[in-house]
Amino acid sequence: MTTLSKITSDRIDLFDFRNYSPEFLGQLASQFQTAEPFPHVVFENFLNPGPDEMAGVYPAPEWPHWNKRNDYYQSGKMYCRDTDILPPLIASMFYELSSPPFLRFLESVTGIEKLIPDPYYEGGGLHCSRPGGILAPHTDFHYYDRLGLFRRINLLLYLNPVWEESFGGCLELWKKGSQKPTKLIVPKWGTCVIFRTDDRSVHGFSTPVTKDFWRCSIALYYYSSRETAHFSGDTNVYWQQHGPRTGFDRLRIRLYRVFIRASRRLSQMAHQTNPNKEPR
Repeated sequence: MTTLSKITSDRIDLFDFRNYSPEFLGQLASQFQTAEPFPHVVFENFLNPGPDEMAGVYPAPEWPHWNKRNDYYQSGKMYCRDTDILPPLIASMFYELSSPPFLRFLESVTGIEKLIPDPYYEGGGLHCSRPGGILAPHTDFHYYDRLGLFRRINLLLYLNPVWEESFGGCLELWKKGSQKPTKLIVPKWGTCVIFRTDDRSVHGFSTPVTKDFWRCSIALYYYSSRETAHFSGDTNVYWQQHGPRTGFDRLRIRLYRVFIRASRRLSQMAHQTNPNKEPR
């Protein structure tokens, strides 16, 4: 069994990706490319230390450094992305999953070269959703204005010691335009999901987290310096569900949809004129 002292002094013991054989990497790359509804791969037991070894490490719901979301789309969500504040062991996970060896691993699995981690963890970091919390199905922003980069890959690592589908909060992967998710992933301890993020990768969890449970995870995003050959999104998050609305709010949602479609169309036109995008 891996000891906590060894974990904190030797980051290589947090994850096993360095030990994967070329043959296994080839299998992972094939799984990634052929997965439905969009390219992804799911690892179980991706994290070496178990929940008993990390007991007390994950911040409690009353931790004073949580930032909170209050909008419908991310109801009940809390987050922190400041590695100076995060517990050292969790900060070590961030650094390890942003290291050159892990970037090479990601490139091998996804087939996307020259991936770049985000030192600011914009939109990512440590996440926690309270009972009743949801993350409405959506596609993510593609262009990262702060660094002038293009988002390509999402990584989600779950840190829930006990979780079952009946607890709600399961990650849903949707085919764009579908009325139900194609795949459901239970966010149990050590499960890691890596997926291509673009204009078609709809994901979230629309079933609320049930009473007495808190959904805990790490989210990290990876970028490239060149635009993709096909339109992959813009600076907006495109929400696929808006919840029940009545009266004036229903009209506002209709106007929102009109404006967001217009914005997306303009972004597509801008994409077609970009001479620096990847060749087809």
